[in-house]
Amino acid sequence: MVFLLVQVQGMELEVLSEREHQVLDAIVRNYILSASPTSSRYLSKQKGFDLSSASIRNVMYDLEERGFIAQPHTSAGRVPTDKGYRYYVDRLMQYIDIPEVTKDSIRKTLVAVDKSDLHLLLEAASKALSRTTNQLGVILSPRICSGILRGMHLFPIQSNRYLLNLALDSGFIKTMVVEFETEIPQERLECACKILAAKFTGKELQDMCNADDRHFSDIPDFELGIIRLLVPSIRKIIRGKDASIFTEGETNVLLQPEFFSRERVSAVIEIFAEKRLLMHLFETPEREEEVMITIGGENRENQLQSFSIIKRSYRVGSMVGSLGVIGPKRMPYPYLVSTIEYTARVLSELHS
Repeated sequence: MVFLLVQVQGMELEVLSEREHQVLDAIVRNYILSASPTSSRYLSKQKGFDLSSASIRNVMYDLEERGFIAQPHTSAGRVPTDKGYRYYVDRLMQYIDIPEVTKDSIRKTLVAVDKSDLHLLLEAASKALSRTTNQLGVILSPRICSGILRGMHLFPIQSNRYLLNLALDSGFIKTMVVEFETEIPQERLECACKILAAKFTGKELQDMCNADDRHFSDIPDFELGIIRLLVPSIRKIIRGKDASIFTEGETNVLLQPEFFSRERVSAVIEIFAEKRLLMHLFETPEREEEVMITIGGENRENQLQSFSIIKRSYRVGSMVGSLGVIGPKRMPYPYLVSTIEYTARVLSELHS
């Protein structure tokens, strides 16, 4: 399994001592579990700590001075800052394998749907992520235009409307309705489909969408006229609906203690309603098979600075999309990273 964490570009992390590592790691993990600040007295009683409460307070003071932890209010313990979380995920976090019951749940959810229907498959994947992580599961569909064409079939619906099935690699079927201003004999449309299939089978859909008359110099004008109508219709539909976002689990986030106030609930609901924002956030990473984590203020959008986002790419045939979760900064990063990795791998295996 590939397990890579990508540090935010331009951010250089300081190197902490072993003692500081131990204290910061304990503060982060305790806050993730309890949502409560960690005191020096609490740590001094934990197994593995051979430091006095006073010594731990000194380490905490140094970590606070350097911006890794903060004190919410006087006499309270400490909580991690964005910088502390970043150090934790880049330097301290250990890989864990998720339980077999979690793996079984994800796999069963995905294999239960018709794998030729990309919409149903990705919808199921977002539900599996949400259910197994208790966060907002997000799936960005691949760009259909990068799919490899395997065949075309046309079926009449009405006098000037047809159902066009585009068979893609890995068994996916892209179904679309094409409509013409005038009625065209079905046999001529079927002939045009056969010509397009002969020329573009084994190539990406975008090659067909980008085709012009130079690609059809050997085709009689009688047939070329239909192709000139059919290709722009396909192009318009594919590019107009080239990517979709699937989300599941908004309630999981709203139930977190961080978002109990009315103002924060409203902000969360507004974010999740902004599909364009989510699509932008989950644009396919430049480097495949690498986990990307952005924490709090590392997110450029102001409304997302109370959240962390974990994502990675997945591949179905020749097409690449991305998936992941959005949740509070106080999230179980090792478990979530492994769950996202496993979900991406199962999606890819189903269509290898």
